[in-house]
Amino acid sequence: IIIKVKNSLSNIQKDKLYQLGVKSIEYAGVNSYYLLSSKDKITNILKSIKTLEGVAVLNKNYKISKELKNINLNDTIKVNVDFLKNIDKSELENILTQNGIDYINIKMDKNVKKATITLQGIDIDALSSLPIIKYIYKFHKIGVVKPLSVDLDIGTNDLQTAEDTYANKVWSGNLNLDGLNVKVGVVDEGRARVTHREFQIGKVSKIKNRVIKGNLSKHTTHVCGIITSNGINKSSQGMAKSVKIYNYSYEDIYFAKAISSLYNHDGILISNHSYGFTDNVDTGVYNSDASNIDNIVHSNPFLNVFMAAGNDRGSDGYKDIGIIKGAANAKNIFTIGALDSYSNNVAYYSSVGPVNDGRIKPDLSVRGSSIYSTSSSSDSSYTYMSGTSMATPIATGLATLVIEEYKNLTDCGNGRGCDMRHDLLKSILVNTAVDKGIKGPDIYTGFGMINIQNAVKVVETIKDRYQKFVIDSISKGGKKEYSFTTYQTKKFKATISWVDPAGNSASSGKTLVNDIDIYLVKANDSSKKYYPYVLDKTDYTKPALKAENHVDNIEQIEVDNLPAGSYKLVVSAKGLQTFLQEYAITSTEEIFFNDIKKKEQVNINNFAKIMLDAIY
Repeated sequence: IIIKVKNSLSNIQKDKLYQLGVKSIEYAGVNSYYLLSSKDKITNILKSIKTLEGVAVLNKNYKISKELKNINLNDTIKVNVDFLKNIDKSELENILTQNGIDYINIKMDKNVKKATITLQGIDIDALSSLPIIKYIYKFHKIGVVKPLSVDLDIGTNDLQTAEDTYANKVWSGNLNLDGLNVKVGVVDEGRARVTHREFQIGKVSKIKNRVIKGNLSKHTTHVCGIITSNGINKSSQGMAKSVKIYNYSYEDIYFAKAISSLYNHDGILISNHSYGFTDNVDTGVYNSDASNIDNIVHSNPFLNVFMAAGNDRGSDGYKDIGIIKGAANAKNIFTIGALDSYSNNVAYYSSVGPVNDGRIKPDLSVRGSSIYSTSSSSDSSYTYMSGTSMATPIATGLATLVIEEYKNLTDCGNGRGCDMRHDLLKSILVNTAVDKGIKGPDIYTGFGMINIQNAVKVVETIKDRYQKFVIDSISKGGKKEYSFTTYQTKKFKATISWVDPAGNSASSGKTLVNDIDIYLVKANDSSKKYYPYVLDKTDYTKPALKAENHVDNIEQIEVDNLPAGSYKLVVSAKGLQTFLQEYAITSTEEIFFNDIKKKEQVNINNFAKIMLDAIY
């Protein structure tokens, strides 16, 4: 059943429901929840919910995606199925057999509540009737975000990208950052050429092969080189040349399963995904793949996932806007768009947002055109490629430099630097990004191009009494204030980010679960408020508005000329569905008191492992 309550369910209320026989509780949006229980216990369960406003049985017709409703019943079809609770393969097989559903093949993903089932079209209706089923949709082929053939601009190479993003400024001098001791997972179409001269440290390759299926790949080799090429050919130097890469294939694992496998098998917290759906499907849609990724990152907020926005802009059959597909619309990832070969404007092919509910996508952009890096044809071969496939590893490599410096300046015990939370990394990269194209965040370039020098400078304020970032938390209905004074008119920018619980992929409505608001107010004049950006729903191609934002889990306030005076940066949480929400804020001003002793930065939560069974 689906219930609607006056206010969100508390943990105490959920515990009581479990005691009464509820097997699963999942948030369905707008103070509504999926409840899975046997029929004989429903009456007592509903009586116990004092704030109940409505109840409905989950109709099987709403469990089937539109594209499955007009299929030939005699066709063999492969579908993805989302469940309301965790289930193993043998249990699923028994349920299907008991209900007369003749399946041909089942592939399970034990890390998420999902399976891929091959069966006859005639059995889709019976499958949708099972109470444990949440949603059924067609399986679509995964492939690389194909590189494009473009006119090469003379003199463009990875070194030019390093200059545009100021990576060259942190590669040398006192910082000397190069991704040392940082591991990155690259999930791509096959094996990288691990013997390439740009991947060698002595006689050992920096790339560890984890590919089961998949051949030697030019695309994979190029992506890996963009991150970690030694720079023997100076024009090909990677963004973080000391990074070690673990190479996986999407033929084996992809999206949520890949992210969890990289962490569970190799302890990898940063991953690059330059692939996606190859056909025109789930454009602008927050689908099950996106929801499952959000679930995993919410369970372990130290995971940082970089995903290509896609190269479908201007392609036949695609809309002008809202064409980023499925998984890349997840809330708790970095969706990366591509800029042209001069890093000035959005590349003509780069897929654009927004998500259907008005969320800003892509998140950030970097150059993706005419990128020169390693190739797979020999151990000393190189090539140019273009696409968001190339922009994404540039962003991934740059992010490792910020993470490296954060580890250098923090101590989480045993002399080990701290891992960096997704919300903190996102707030820093977004707040220090260089705006491109339309003023403010937009559907073409997101919040702009990464400026890695300024991002590292924010991390370095951890040395100071007051720093430019904070990790904090807020309870339901709570309010936090950060006070500061400026003695001259200046530009002010602050960005809040939080790892939001997974939204309901079966709903076409808002995907935000915990709604946090941020605004800036003058200390002695509460009527003067500065609000964050939010996309204009009347025309997404126009500049973003400044108003309360109730759709994004990242909000940015920007004031070009903030008058001198005393101010309060206010965070409020009237719209939480959970009791507590952690967040990170980055500001252009050092306004957050640093109470870290001896530069010891302790993670707010110690997520030793991914708790994949978490229910919100």
